[in-house]
Parts: sequence; structure tokens; C-alpha cells
Amino acid sequence: MYISKIKLQNFRRFRNIEIRFNRGRNILVGDNESGKSSILQAIDLCSRGSRHRVEDIGVETLLNVDAVREFMAGDKRIENLPKLYIELYLSDIVDEGLEGNENSENVPANGVRLAIEPDLSLSRQTLQVLQAQNSSFPFEFYSIIFSTFSGESYNGYSKKVKTVMLDNSTIGNEYALNEYISTIYGAALTQVEQLATKHSYGNSKSGFKDGVLAPFNAKLPVGYSFSVKNTGKNCLENDLTIEMGGVPISEKGTGVQCAVKTQLALSRAEEIPVILLEEPENHLSHLNMRKMIEDIEKSQRAQLFISTHSDMISTRLDLRNCILMNSAEPARTVSLGYVDGGTANFFMKAPDNNMLQFVLAKKVILVEGDAEFILMDAFCKRVLNQTLAERGIDVIAVDGKCFKRYLEIARQIGVKVAVVTDNDKNYAENITNAYNGYMNNEYANIKVFADTDNELYTFEVAVNKNNEADCDELFGAGRRTLSVIEYMLANKAEVAYKLLTQKGETINVPQYIREALEWVNV
Repeated sequence: MYISKIKLQNFRRFRNIEIRFNRGRNILVGDNESGKSSILQAIDLCSRGSRHRVEDIGVETLLNVDAVREFMAGDKRIENLPKLYIELYLSDIVDEGLEGNENSENVPANGVRLAIEPDLSLSRQTLQVLQAQNSSFPFEFYSIIFSTFSGESYNGYSKKVKTVMLDNSTIGNEYALNEYISTIYGAALTQVEQLATKHSYGNSKSGFKDGVLAPFNAKLPVGYSFSVKNTGKNCLENDLTIEMGGVPISEKGTGVQCAVKTQLALSRAEEIPVILLEEPENHLSHLNMRKMIEDIEKSQRAQLFISTHSDMISTRLDLRNCILMNSAEPARTVSLGYVDGGTANFFMKAPDNNMLQFVLAKKVILVEGDAEFILMDAFCKRVLNQTLAERGIDVIAVDGKCFKRYLEIARQIGVKVAVVTDNDKNYAENITNAYNGYMNNEYANIKVFADTDNELYTFEVAVNKNNEADCDELFGAGRRTLSVIEYMLANKAEVAYKLLTQKGETINVPQYIREALEWVNV
């Protein structure tokens, strides 16, 4: 069984959205406030079947803010009150209890549904609230309904989709740890085994009271005795912990807790087929993150949902599993499943690829090296009178041989990309022919810029040509063996830094870079 898609209406920032998922890994990437965490939360809430959990979070927190505002600005008719639903569509499962057309599409399918909608039995009270002089939104008169697509209700004791949520931002939170341990415990034991174990635990407490406490109870006045709590927070599920090497994981460091929890969840994939990981890179060193990625790669049974800001996670676990989420309105997603296998494999191996910065940017300049990267902000100030950040332009340094790997992705997702590169003494061969398919506006969002003069074959030569006096002043004094241009070519990053710090306010920008900045800014 796996979740093939989710449909949301009026849930948090999502007014109406449908997202299809892979059978294996699903990596959610996006800006802050793009809704990555909300997708994980929606899956967790709907699968969990817990009214108590929804009430703890609050209907007012889950219901879309814009939907509430629009209603309050309208005629406030009860029939127009916004409704929230989460639908999980399930595949590779045959279950009469899950199959039916009680879903928003009204088509036969397997799935579960969480609906939060006005309670019609409280219409009179709802109307009174809405007609009051200082009316407020009637959150308290909403009902919480968990049902399968067959119309059958379910709850936390009759879960239809078993999931485990690992949120590294809650590491150290006792409630979150208890929830996790309870899930692993529930996956490891059958219901019959759980009941037998709970009964044995209760008996052991009674034995402790009748044995160990008996002598002390004799010292108390008649009718009074010491006892042991055996309900509520003191039940077996809340007293359980998980030890590693004889030490409770709650006593381990946050990084170790993250790694251990992920390993244990993956090991129970048959009993817990859906695992939700919220920013698993938090608290992990580079080495431990690599180990965690290796553990995930080895796991072929569980369906994984991972929200991340990590280039390593998104690329090492295959770009084709990534779902890009934007923070603009209306909310939308883009799958990278179309990416060529060779490109996906390249980014699995390539170091420091800045892939997430690239796919989440609006406007990007790709440059060949550190020197161009160092000076580009100064160039931007000179050409556009603002910084790169103020203009919303990202600059990424890429080995020139890798430009096309990035462009393949850019042509699909629509990010505007200007490639700034060297002609290497042959513009026709190294630019016109090498970038055939990108030179004649074949893609409105991609353009390649290089100096057309073969004499200005590389960045340093072009900068020197446009700033000859300044370069002679900065790099000419005391030269015995290397000319100014030879020195600049031999010390590219250092030269760029010196130009930035000493001539950044007055530096002249090579024409092809000026054109790139003007084009990408539009």
C-alpha cells in the first residue's frame, strides 16, 4: 500500500491543490512558507484519525486564513461557510472498508478522508454568532470527521494507514518522543500482544503495591495506603522508552536521536509503510547525514516523505523524486520526475552543486568560477544601481562543462537563467555550436552570454581590457617575470577580491556581462 496522491481544500495555505506521489521517495523542497511542513502534517493528521490531535492544533490554525477572511467579508450565510478536507488516495491495496466514491471526485477509489466542516446540528447557535453585532468566525461550531472512501468512520484505534512522523524540530520534546515510541511499539506488537503486555504491566504494578509497599502501608492510619498510578499518563505506553546500548535515547544527543529514530522507523517498514521526515538534516553532522542517506537508500519497502533544505538529501536521493513547492499564490508544485537519468546521476555525484538554490530561484546567473562570483554584485550595482539581492538575482558558480546539466532543469521549471561564460578563443565553436538550441531564443527563460571578440577569450582578459589603468595600478608594480594579465590569470580569485575592495565602486563592466545583467533583470 502507498499514498498515490493527496487532495487538500482550505488546509493552511492551500485553497485547493492536488499532489501526486511516487511509490518510494518523495522529497519536498521549497522556500520558507511554501507548505512543505503542511503537506507532512496533512498526511499525519488524516492517517492518524485522532480528533484529540486536531483539537490540540486548533481548527482556527488549520482552516485557510483567506477562506475565513472572504467569508467574513461576504454575506455570512451558513451555507457559504468554508469547509476543509484532506484526502489520501491509496494504491496497491484491496480493502472493501477503504473503497468507495465518498470523496471529492465522486469516483471509486481506495482512501481516507479528514473533513472539518460546520456542524449542521448547531446551525442555530452558529447563526446567532454570525448575526451578532461584533460577529466572529464560528470555529467552535465545526465538526471533525474521519472517514474512508466507503463512508466508514475510523479513529486512532482503527487506523487505516499506518504512518510515523519524525520531526527533528521537536527533538527533546517529551510528548513527541512518547508519540514516536508508541508508534514503534504499536508496529512491533500485534493488538493481542499489546493487550497482554498492558495487562502484565498492570499486574506488576499491583504486585509492587502488595509486596514492596505493604510494610509501609502498615504505618499509615487505617483506611489509607500507598499505591501506584495505573491510568492516564502512567500507563504502559507513556512509561515505555527505547534504549541504545543500555542508555535511553532521550539521554542521547539530538543528532544521535535523529539518526536512531530514522533507523528504527526504516527497520519497521513492513508494519509502518509510510514514514514522514521533517528536515532530517537538522542536528546532523555532515558524516551522520551521509550515513542517514545511505540508510534511506537501502530501504526499498517504505514510502518516504521528506521535507528538506539540504542539497545533499535532494540530490543524493535522486532529483527525480523531488517535488518543488513555491511560496507564491496560488500555491503550486512541480515534479522533477522528468529529469534525464544522466543529469540526475550527475547531481548525485557532483559536490557542492547548489541545486536547491538553483531550482528555488526566480532569476539566476550561472558563472564559471570564483572570480566572476566575487565581482558580480559590484557589477550589478554598476549596471542596475542595486545589489543582486535587491534585484532578486542569484549567482551560482558552476564548472563551465556542467552548464547544460543546469539548463536541462531550467528549461522545464521556467527559472530565468543567464549563462556567463568564456569563449576560449573561438566564439563560433565554443558558444554558438556548443550551445546550439539555446542561442536563438529557443527558450524564453534561457540565454548564453560571452564576449564575441575571440581576443577577449576569458573573464580576466575582458576585465583587464575594460579596466586597464586600474589593473596596472593594482597589479603592475614590482612585476618582474609575469605581466599584469599573466598575474591576473594566475591569481584569479585574489585579483577579483582586490578589484572588489579597492575599485568596486568605479569598476567598468564588460559588455557581455552588462547585457546578461540587463536581460536577466527584466
